Amino acid sequence: MVLAAVVTPTLVLALFVAVIAVLPVRLAGPTVVAAALGLLGASRRGRERARVGGRDEAPELHAILERLCIVGDLPRPQLLIEDERQPNSWIVAPPRKPARLYVTRGLLDTLNGAELQAVIAHELAHLANRDALVMTVVGGPGAVLTQGGRAVSRFYWNLAFIGGWIARIVGEVGSVGTSALSRYRELSADAGAAALTGHPAALASALVKVSGGIEHLPSEDLRAVAGRDAFHLLPTADERDRPLGRLRATHPDLEVRLARLERLERRMATARPAPPQE
Repeated sequence: MVLAAVVTPTLVLALFVAVIAVLPVRLAGPTVVAAALGLLGASRRGRERARVGGRDEAPELHAILERLCIVGDLPRPQLLIEDERQPNSWIVAPPRKPARLYVTRGLLDTLNGAELQAVIAHELAHLANRDALVMTVVGGPGAVLTQGGRAVSRFYWNLAFIGGWIARIVGEVGSVGTSALSRYRELSADAGAAALTGHPAALASALVKVSGGIEHLPSEDLRAVAGRDAFHLLPTADERDRPLGRLRATHPDLEVRLARLERLERRMATARPAPPQE
């Protein structure tokens, strides 16, 4: 995983520089424009429309967050609520700024108290592991080129189309390593949540419920938030249906996560002391 984290952005940047150096100006120009558009799009995506969740609106959620931060000895992130029907959560931790924990209204309406606690613990495990920063650094160059390339390649009437596709191809090269790292860190966050709460089964139950809630949402609702999939509790689409699906999947298969949580539950149940005999 360390190798993937180092090699992935280095390879993407090296390929981009090499392509720009080799291509004629008429093709290199649109490729550079694609990178610039990708950077601009990334900065705009960072402007969330969520509102700060007050204690009056979600008292149980605030209590869970405070309790878990104390248990895990973690700084308390700012809590924001997205008015989205899809049940999901994610955490954003910009450098030198307070972390922000996002939960959707759909998530709050779907989970019970124990399941919600498990999901918050999963997000706090991401915070403890600095996953948001790591994934941004590792996946940022490739994502910028891919998104910018898509925008530029829409101009079918000139060489911008070719330059856009060159940027997309270079960006997609990095997606394999980025996705592998993302899958590993999701499993680590699951294990961290289990350790923090002591109840892996609650997270397994939450994952099943969230997965079912996402499956019943209209596809246009899912496309609107698909750009955040690398940071979501669960992806908003079946990643196996995409080209090179399993290699590019940002999350492990749900069955894999549930099986690991089941093993953790059995192990913890064995380690728990037996109730006193009367």
